Amino acid sequence: MRIKILGNGGALNNGLPYNAFAIGRTLLCEAPPDIMPSIQRQGLDLAAIDTIYISHLHGDHTFGLPFLILSAFSIAAGGGRKPAFRIVGPRGLQEMTQRLVAAAFTESHPCYPWMQAHCTFEEIDETARPKLVKGLQTSIFKLDHMVETFGFSLARGDRRVVFAYVADTIWCISLQSVLRQRPEVVLIDLNGVDDDPSPVHLSQKDLREKAIPITGVHTRYWGTHLKNEFSSSIEGLTCATPGMEIPLSAG
Repeated sequence: MRIKILGNGGALNNGLPYNAFAIGRTLLCEAPPDIMPSIQRQGLDLAAIDTIYISHLHGDHTFGLPFLILSAFSIAAGGGRKPAFRIVGPRGLQEMTQRLVAAAFTESHPCYPWMQAHCTFEEIDETARPKLVKGLQTSIFKLDHMVETFGFSLARGDRRVVFAYVADTIWCISLQSVLRQRPEVVLIDLNGVDDDPSPVHLSQKDLREKAIPITGVHTRYWGTHLKNEFSSSIEGLTCATPGMEIPLSAG
């Protein structure tokens, strides 16, 4: 099983495709405005995707939802194989998605009733345990951002955490708790800058001084949601770049 990086940019960046990734063939994480070009560039099969995970309701994570839904509707209308979408994310996700689709195409467009019939919404909090990847157990953790934001971790049957996705956040207790489980792979927001007097995102300094002392060399970090791509001198940290595939140990 592999993570496929589709984009690595934050809301403000120097021209990077926005942060999104897929796990296996069926789970898409985040739906930024340019999600359809990113899917096409990286050769993903939209018809195979059945679950979309949204960490929070900012536009760089959600504004691609109308175009995902329109594209899925087009596949179905043409007689192609298209399973229903299950869209997982915070409270208000369903209402926001419906408003986005209506704003993009109007409620009279046939993709709108298709969405109502074929898209299900699973709104989560930190107690939720949605099934995101077959054979792996999901845990949700709350992050510290301007709006309600959730990351998730995936564990094998032996409870070994193989993956954690740390979406937009500053350093917080729940992140610390996740890292104490020493996940094998962490895909992490690194949009912040060192010594920012009013931090909104994590920085490489946070990783070096706070995260790595907890996890040690066991954990590999991949930075995403970036302003600029980077070359790291921090052992265990790699810049996630579009097209990159990160293997996950599933057993």
